[in-house]
Amino acid sequence: MNTSLVGRQIELTDAMKAHIQNAIEALKKYNLDIISVRVVVSPDEKKGFIVEFSINVAHKNTIVIKQDNKDMYAAVDLALERAKKVLRRYHDKITDHIQDEDDNDIEIEEVDEIIPMELELYKPLAHEDAVEVLKESKRDFLVYLDYEDNVKVLIKNKDDISKVDVEAEKELTIEEALEKIKNEDKTLMVFVDDSGKTRVLHKIRNNLFSLY
Repeated sequence: MNTSLVGRQIELTDAMKAHIQNAIEALKKYNLDIISVRVVVSPDEKKGFIVEFSINVAHKNTIVIKQDNKDMYAAVDLALERAKKVLRRYHDKITDHIQDEDDNDIEIEEVDEIIPMELELYKPLAHEDAVEVLKESKRDFLVYLDYEDNVKVLIKNKDDISKVDVEAEKELTIEEALEKIKNEDKTLMVFVDDSGKTRVLHKIRNNLFSLY
């Protein structure tokens, strides 16, 4: 399992890192194939600290949990408890056990899940051809590659089809893009991630997103 501890506008002390690492280790108890865990800690004037857990589980949606608290250690502990609830549900489904907990006790609405998606059209398309493909389909948008191997997005409006511009003000992590699409109440967002790759984030419904 790969782990990444990141402090934004804050330097993580050895004690902070040890506390976060212990929290990550606690996630192993469910015997799931956790590929990676990324934890980002940032200060906030009003909330104190914001802690984000991004947990990548094999063959499952990426789990993104965001927790704030005046105390950084408490924020980590609260985020850990929420992560445990989600992983326990995954574990119970795999082992076909009857879930003992009341689903209403699980803060599902506060957990963002991201479904990784692959491009269906690997053959490059000209803009005009992509427009025709979208017109003939029942989809609301189309993600495709142009002849220069660039990711492009078209969206179907009431009267026409338009392209979605890349939000390239700065490179964004997936967590930052997720927060941005939620705050701006968008359903579709095209951005450049922190590795320089063009990505598309689509809001399927509350707290469920697809990522191209």
